[in-house]
Amino acid sequence: MTSKAVSIWLPQVIIESILIVVSILVALGLDSWRQTREDEQFVRTALSNFLIEIQQNQNRIADAAPFNKGLHLVLGQHYVVDDVDSVDEYVGMVESYSPAVLQSTAWDTALATGSLANMEYNLVTALSLTYSLQDRYDNAIRSGMSDLTSPQYLSDDKLKLALYNSTRFLEDVTGIEAELGVTYVEAARVVRSALVKLDPAANITEEPLADDLAHP
Repeated sequence: MTSKAVSIWLPQVIIESILIVVSILVALGLDSWRQTREDEQFVRTALSNFLIEIQQNQNRIADAAPFNKGLHLVLGQHYVVDDVDSVDEYVGMVESYSPAVLQSTAWDTALATGSLANMEYNLVTALSLTYSLQDRYDNAIRSGMSDLTSPQYLSDDKLKLALYNSTRFLEDVTGIEAELGVTYVEAARVVRSALVKLDPAANITEEPLADDLAHP
């Protein structure tokens, strides 16, 4: 190949190579930008779902807690004076307990889709603590209620012990209900902050909590 041919061919090859490299970099940049936008949209959707679910669970706790606190006091009084006369009377009181049915769909979905990996650490921590406390509440109810209605306690000569156990159970679960009320306040605040950070123009309203749960 002559030097003249090389002088004509080489600049053309260099220019074409540069164009190819630039095209690849632009394509990678567009893919990265598109992926970032998709990740932000996933996070935004997940946060919106979290906020809705947390507020719904707040309302369920706020509805259930006052009655359960009252039942705890009533059972405690019956235990002190020891005036429950029959198993049927005891069972009727215990079965009036109304636990809050809490949802965790937003958390399960975020885990399944990997949305949590794109969220800030303090946000994931707040959500993890919230749903871990919900799990503790659900587990306490399942194990506690089965113990309270266990045949080994349902006899006239063991009613005093049954009342004691039911009082301790309600003390535990109403304590968790109060703790959940406070936890929901903080979790909702963190989620709202994250949503506003993603979209400063977003109009995100704050729902007030029942005073007895927000400030136990």
